[in-house]
Order: sequence, then C-alpha cells, then structure tokens
Amino acid sequence: MKIALVPISAKPYHAGHHYLVTKAAQQNDKVILFVSISSRRRKGEFPIFGDDMLRIWTEELESIMPANVEIEFGGNPVRKVYEKIGDACQRPEFEDTYVVYSDVEDTASNYPQANRERYMQPLCHHDQVKFAAEENPEGFSRGAGAPNISGTRVRKFLENGDFKNFTSAMPPGVDANNIWNILTHKTDETLLRNLIQTIIT
Repeated sequence: MKIALVPISAKPYHAGHHYLVTKAAQQNDKVILFVSISSRRRKGEFPIFGDDMLRIWTEELESIMPANVEIEFGGNPVRKVYEKIGDACQRPEFEDTYVVYSDVEDTASNYPQANRERYMQPLCHHDQVKFAAEENPEGFSRGAGAPNISGTRVRKFLENGDFKNFTSAMPPGVDANNIWNILTHKTDETLLRNLIQTIIT
C-alpha cells in the first residue's frame, strides 16, 4: 500500500494545506494527516488558538477532506511522521511505501539526510520512503505548482481585518465567514475588555 503522510500545523488551515492534502489523496491509497492542535501565540502576531482550530476542523474542514484521508490530532506533526516511519521499520515485512508531503523548504529543513539515515532505515534503503517535494520540486513550490499562500500571510489578513484576502486564501467548500468569526471572536473580546478597562481607569 502507498501511504501519504502529511504533517501540518495549520494555524490556520488554508488553500496551500488543502493543495497538499488533495495531491496526496490523488496519488496514494491512503493519507494520514497529522494536525497540531496547540495554540500559536507569538509576540507581534495574530494569535491562533488550538480549541478554535479544533472547532473549525469539526464544523468546516473534516467535511471537505477526500475519502481516503484519516486525521490524527495532537502532538508534533513532523515528529509523528518520524514515529510512523520508525514503527514501520520495526516490522518484519516492509509492505508499505510512505510518501511525505510538505513544501520544498519544509522538506529540506525537517527531513535532513542524517535524520533519514538515523530514523528511517531500512525503509529508506528499500526506496520505500519518498518525499513528494523532492520528486516534483516545482509542483510543491509556493507560487509555482502550489498556491502562493502561507500561514504568515493569512494571520496578517486576520490582523489587518482583511476579510476579502482571507476568503481568497481559504480552501473551496468552506464557509470563510464562519472560520473568520471563530478565529477573531477571542481577539474581539480582548479588545473590548481592554477598551472597557481604559474607560474605567
């Protein structure tokens, strides 16, 4: 069986992620999508909360996943890829081939050759671990084969109140307005509390 492994932080999930998932589903028998549900709160960035993203997955994203996609929530998505391949390496028979899907830059930084030698043998030596972005670099480069969108840009749209561009970054088949409202409601509440506190003092 040919199994795709797709690790994503998805803060938030956007059209670029969906491109990876769709390609993986078309090219493999089964897709395992590893999704982080931790919050992303960094100074100077629009915060994305894990519980909000879990709600978005339930209300909007699970229904647009291709039929052969299984979702595993929690943990570090890249580490989950290593664990899945490492477990397969311990089996007496090497029946499955694994294909890792991420963009060109993430593939290079997250899966260096030294780690492949250390954590993905003997499957790598049997040519049963492949990396989609290495087999087709143009197809998995943003702005070339893949949509020219990133989590950083989508968070900037949220920060600037740019609903039009936010909507264009969402995958087809979702209610962008619902996703926007889920992601911005806590920020709106924080701004309101800060305003009230300012008025009181």
